[in-house]
Amino acid sequence: MFGTTRKALAGGNGFSDERDEALHYGRVFVTIPKNHRTGSLGSGLGTLLGYDPKLTVGRFETVSSEAQFLDLARRELQPVIGPENGYVVVFIHGYNNSFDSAALRAAQFGADLDVPPNNLFLFSWAARSGVIKYTFDEATVDTSEVYFRTFLDTVARAASGRTIHIVAHSMGNRALLRVIASGVNSVSSDRSIRFGQIILASADVDRELFAQLAPNYLKVSDRTTVYLSPYDYAVAASDHVHDYPRVGCGTAPQVMVPGIDSIVSTLPEDFPAHAYFAETLPLLTDIKNLILRNTPARSGKDWEQLDGYWVVGGKANHAKVVCRTRDTLMPAAR
Repeated sequence: MFGTTRKALAGGNGFSDERDEALHYGRVFVTIPKNHRTGSLGSGLGTLLGYDPKLTVGRFETVSSEAQFLDLARRELQPVIGPENGYVVVFIHGYNNSFDSAALRAAQFGADLDVPPNNLFLFSWAARSGVIKYTFDEATVDTSEVYFRTFLDTVARAASGRTIHIVAHSMGNRALLRVIASGVNSVSSDRSIRFGQIILASADVDRELFAQLAPNYLKVSDRTTVYLSPYDYAVAASDHVHDYPRVGCGTAPQVMVPGIDSIVSTLPEDFPAHAYFAETLPLLTDIKNLILRNTPARSGKDWEQLDGYWVVGGKANHAKVVCRTRDTLMPAAR
């Protein structure tokens, strides 16, 4: 299921990278092929040899109004029979994502977490494909906040009492942070719901802004978890551009907010090491356990608890570190 602020392509077969001044709703079908490898979007060679074939975007099913989208969602969401399907997940992607690439990542992430197919909701803002469009994406994600707030309200109605979990990746964290801070808790109270898990992955967010606003997450969620990595080239580049630490990259948490869990991942990851939350088994297992049981899965040789945060993957390989935690950890706003 999706909501998007992108302009539709001719013929209704997808969406462009251009902004629209409206929120479009629908459903996109993504094929998870046989022999899909957990954590992978597949590859050309994997498709050729059959060991890790590519995920593919299939047909689109669009609707003309929010009311029709609600009808579609309520029709396709299966009756709740237990914790395995008594929830929905809202995924908001980061910068440098086309609609199709965001849909593929959302589908892979959902499939590997065993999320029921129609229980995954994607919000796709009009990010542009291409690293050089970074500043365009910064402006666009700001203009997307009002639409994201509307989409969350729509999902709350479609969920019909199911728990709502939110996963924000990269620059998508900026929209989520400001929506939460500016009053999405009113959605919670109006709909008599409370968000379950809020997952903040590879957050391209200013450290000081996060310290000021992140305590608001505690007002609307059962649990909030930050995942970061010292190997994340994409967030490290943002750190360099802004000349100030970003929440999603460091050798330790950039800011400690009491009540919010922080996990530093040093797990090996291919360049640009920006999607480790969806591509590494220990983190997928942790997130799945949080969604199903509100309980982390942080035991075994990969995990170590330090002073107020967790590390998964062992000591950082200093030859691969692209961003370090600077100075003293900032206290969160009270």
